[in-house]
Amino acid sequence: MALWLTLGVMVAARAAFSFGRGTWMWSLTLHRYLPPLVAWGLWLLAALALVPAASRRALPLITRWGHALDRSPGLATAAWALAAAAIAWLLPDRVRFVGDFLLRQGTVEIAERPALLFPQALPLDVFLHYTVPLRFTTTQVLDANAVARLFGGLEAAVLGAVAATLPRRLGLGGGAAFASAAIVLFGGYLGMYTGYSKAFAEMTLLVAIAGVSAIGVVRGGRGLLPLGLAVAVATLLHRSALGMYPMLPLVWGVWLSRNARRGAWRKAGAIAAFAAPLVALALTGPRIAETVLRTDTSVHFAPAEVRSGSGVLGSALAGTRAFDLASLVLMLSPLALALVTLGVTLGRRASDRGARRLEILALIALALPFVAVMVFIHPAQGLFRDWDDFAATGAALSLIVAWLAGEVLRDSRRYAWLAVAATLGVAVPSLEWLLVHTDTVRGLARVRAFVTEPPERPPAQRGTTWDYLGIRSYRLERYAEAEEALSHAAETSPSPRILHEWAYAAAMAGHDRAAQGAYQRLLAKDPGNQLGWMGLAAASMRLRDVPEAKRAATEILRRDPGNADARRILDDIGRYQALLADSTARARGR
Repeated sequence: MALWLTLGVMVAARAAFSFGRGTWMWSLTLHRYLPPLVAWGLWLLAALALVPAASRRALPLITRWGHALDRSPGLATAAWALAAAAIAWLLPDRVRFVGDFLLRQGTVEIAERPALLFPQALPLDVFLHYTVPLRFTTTQVLDANAVARLFGGLEAAVLGAVAATLPRRLGLGGGAAFASAAIVLFGGYLGMYTGYSKAFAEMTLLVAIAGVSAIGVVRGGRGLLPLGLAVAVATLLHRSALGMYPMLPLVWGVWLSRNARRGAWRKAGAIAAFAAPLVALALTGPRIAETVLRTDTSVHFAPAEVRSGSGVLGSALAGTRAFDLASLVLMLSPLALALVTLGVTLGRRASDRGARRLEILALIALALPFVAVMVFIHPAQGLFRDWDDFAATGAALSLIVAWLAGEVLRDSRRYAWLAVAATLGVAVPSLEWLLVHTDTVRGLARVRAFVTEPPERPPAQRGTTWDYLGIRSYRLERYAEAEEALSHAAETSPSPRILHEWAYAAAMAGHDRAAQGAYQRLLAKDPGNQLGWMGLAAASMRLRDVPEAKRAATEILRRDPGNADARRILDDIGRYQALLADSTARARGR
């Protein structure tokens, strides 16, 4: 009943938030940005699955596929891997709004030095998301986005394989096995594998591998080496891997208590499993500590608005953050509400579970550091855009939900049909999330709603969001929309770059008066901007504003006496003034 009610609440919430305006719970409003037939068709599937008679019709298929995970593990795992890769490949992220999507891809496209744009990145991150893609792009085999999608498809396949492995580690079969695997696979973090190129994609995968491996170690002693290697690779990849270490003493302690007397710890595999994370931490620890102290403390944990506001504790849930955090969690792990409902329900019968309690304790130890830190992180672009920072947290939560759901469905014949409802309860919202981002127009409409609908967002978030809308619209040759967005960005962040892009977009849209004004604001801030003077001269010429065009061209020549474009403009002005004088003289002669 707790699982059924949880699924029902989520289905009802997604329908309710599809009406009206507002982005308070932005992960539950996806229906607004999808074709009605698609949105409500998928929703109807999830809703019908809550009806026992409807789910029982699909249960035999789910049960057969679930049993295949145990009876034909190789074939079933390959099928899950292929399905995950296909989803990621067929639903690419064309909106490219999340996190540093445009920055990371642009760095490869222009072969910019990554140390200038993201100096905090660890070497393995740079290698995977800059060095390797650059090798493909320079040989013109693939472009930057295609490389990221290729990597994403491969990593999604591994995630599918990991999801298929979990039920075997838990000893589940039938519908319970299929539902638990689906809960791990279908989270908002699937969006990490649709074209995004940053370490958070691998971090999400490595957290899933670590969790499944930890269960294997606790349950049957298998998975010690994969666990150690996953933590080690994560440590070489990103500083957030520190959150994986509190789980290790628990899992290692269980393994040693069962195997130490037999001397199993002396075997090469066990030594490597224990040593790999520690060696990786020794190699990257100083760099991670420096980044945390110098960058994260002032940028992510205590940025200017936090220091000038309620402080670290007071700002954790201030303003709209409580809603944003709730929305973020439900986007990343669609059945996260079950952590409360099923946790309380199963907790009353914890004594009946014996050794299985160690499994859930290991998963909690994995998730708890990520969740605890999550509340205090203030991403530079806000939770709505920088959700990638928390993708690994979502994977850790989904592992717990999968364990809880598996325990509920393990031995229940009467309610076995809930496996169908749980599967659709996670698959539908995750697919909707990917569908929104594969449609550029609808995805941009969702981003625009964030800054035009209530609640009002902080100036920094409004500025970066309008800036993105301007850049993305310009690349799509939607110049009028780019001009409007960049004009809004200039209200909160009137940097020379934004002012120049605003002016250029206005010129491309044919709005020369607006372009002239934007160039004038730019040059007031940055008088040495040569491109700004040239743009002002060109816009003024089109407006027949001779004095302003002449002033701009003269300024260009003062700074660059050999500038041919400026001389051409002055020559055109001279001819225009001569023609104007001749025309005036003739008019007087008549």
